Amino acid sequence: MTATGTTTTQEVRLGGLVGRRIATLQALQVAGRSQARAVMAHLRAAINLPPGSDPAIWSVTAVYDDDRGLPDAPTPEETAVHLALCLWAIHQQSRDKPMHQAGTPFATAVAELSRRRSRDTGTDPVRHRFDAVVTSTGVSEAAHHLRGLVTQMRSGGLAFDYGALAEDLADLQRPGGRERVARRWARQYHRTTAPTDNPTSDTKEN
Repeated sequence: MTATGTTTTQEVRLGGLVGRRIATLQALQVAGRSQARAVMAHLRAAINLPPGSDPAIWSVTAVYDDDRGLPDAPTPEETAVHLALCLWAIHQQSRDKPMHQAGTPFATAVAELSRRRSRDTGTDPVRHRFDAVVTSTGVSEAAHHLRGLVTQMRSGGLAFDYGALAEDLADLQRPGGRERVARRWARQYHRTTAPTDNPTSDTKEN
């Protein structure tokens, strides 16, 4: 994909970029490097800041190798990478298990969280929060509700694919993107919660 509204021809594969950045930070974290702890703290603090606001995380959240032709305002890709990495840092805080799990869609993790909370409390506040993300009118509002879900997933030890989330966050900012992402998340969510022939079975549909 290319940066929307720019003349750059540079291709940006957000999923792979975010996955590599997280893998590097996780490796440093496992090795006990203070650098990883410092960067993750800065990422958590930057969740409500625009991309590029904190020089301490520029090398982690940078998207483009060549900035020629880019607008002054953050591109959808820059905003998406920034938010995905900030949310991951919140998710990973105080967890030894990696909270980035390639191949597990965000909506799939939400569905599992919803099942757990509904079973424990008899209500489904998770679904309410998820619906708020889907119906958000802007990426900042979506990020607010995503943070709430991520915090709950951290408590439950549920991981998901932050590379795929970055792709979705970028798409949310493009014309018609909210409808595309909503359909994608709805399919993922309801596929994992679809009833089976055996109501007592815990087997999920693939």
